[in-house]
Amino acid sequence: MAYFTQDYLDFFQELEKNNSKDWFDQNRKRYENSIRKPMISLVEDVITGMQDYDINFHPEPRKCLGRINRDIRFSKDKTPYNLHFFAHISKGSKENTNPGIAFRFGGKDSGIMSGFYNPSKEKLIGIKQKIQNQLGEFQQLKSDKNFIKKFGEIQGEAYKRIPSEMKATFEKEPLIANKQFYYVAVKEPQLALAENLKEIIIDHWLAAKDLNDFFE
Repeated sequence: MAYFTQDYLDFFQELEKNNSKDWFDQNRKRYENSIRKPMISLVEDVITGMQDYDINFHPEPRKCLGRINRDIRFSKDKTPYNLHFFAHISKGSKENTNPGIAFRFGGKDSGIMSGFYNPSKEKLIGIKQKIQNQLGEFQQLKSDKNFIKKFGEIQGEAYKRIPSEMKATFEKEPLIANKQFYYVAVKEPQLALAENLKEIIIDHWLAAKDLNDFFE
């Protein structure tokens, strides 16, 4: 079944041209009915589907939702609202998140994401040590055909300086220098209207699951 209607995409396309509190207040009921409520339903169904493979997934759906309001405190762009809506489903808390699956839909593009975008210092150290100790397994996981088909590759910024104890591993696997380990599938905005949207999201999560389990 389709979770969103064409009004989802229309809303964000119009918001881009009218990104103001006045416009949003005039369209608040539309936001609740066309954006937020169906996103909660989608998240609920995705969580249920994920539980078929991992019973440890039991987050509160509403706590998985992103905010429509932008954080403009340190931004030159003072427009108040995001031009997409976002959800992130994982086992962890917002303060100590584990890789799960994230997705966002907007008027111009959509995306399905996984991995670690902003790992803590302790988590990052653990990931690097695991890559160093289990290099063959890591390289096999990132070369998995289904993972490559869905996401392409692991992305993220890298440190310029490599600790001496990791230089030998770096020669074989440059990703050990990364600050981040995340993967993104960029989609057309029409993805939001797909009849099998839940299944598409779960398929991407499954494609990333073995690598995510390695990073945990």
